[in-house]
Amino acid sequence: MVSSTGREEAGRRMGPEGSENWHAMLDGAEAILREEGHAQLTSRSIADRIGVKQRLVYYYFRTMDDLVIALFHRMAEREMARLKAAASGERPLRAIWDISLHSTDARLISEFMALANRIEGLRREVLHFIEESRALEIEVLEAALARAPRSVEMDASALAVTITSLALLLSRERQLGVATGHDAVSASLSTLLDELEPG
Repeated sequence: MVSSTGREEAGRRMGPEGSENWHAMLDGAEAILREEGHAQLTSRSIADRIGVKQRLVYYYFRTMDDLVIALFHRMAEREMARLKAAASGERPLRAIWDISLHSTDARLISEFMALANRIEGLRREVLHFIEESRALEIEVLEAALARAPRSVEMDASALAVTITSLALLLSRERQLGVATGHDAVSASLSTLLDELEPG
């Protein structure tokens, strides 16, 4: 994310991070990215979406790349807060799975991954979020595996990757309208989670 130092180094006064306008612009950008894709994400489209003048976007964000980085950073912070709350609950594995399965937006993820190939700062943010969230998932899985009534063939890191990937796949296919096999694989995973984390 753009630091306050970076904003000062830009040589001009910038709008305050976290302000109502700042959030409104990110809300508008998120909606455009989800509905129309990154090719349609411009300062003009954001300004038109939220009803402000185009130049105001550049009062809050030095460049469009900075806006995209700020958008991902805000989303990642919110998601990490949800995952940490889930990890401290009574059934953390089940809660994390539910978050991954029902809140994952495959369209947004695809858009951010495409943009990360071009925007280095976004790539760093994406990598940081993946590593941080995976470390949390592994910690929860390690604790569950230590209490498991029987051994599971995969270790915690392999399970974390498998579960996260499965949630993303199911979300992507569900958004496309594909449902074949979803109930069966969800039931199998639920059985595994129940073994690792009895209710």
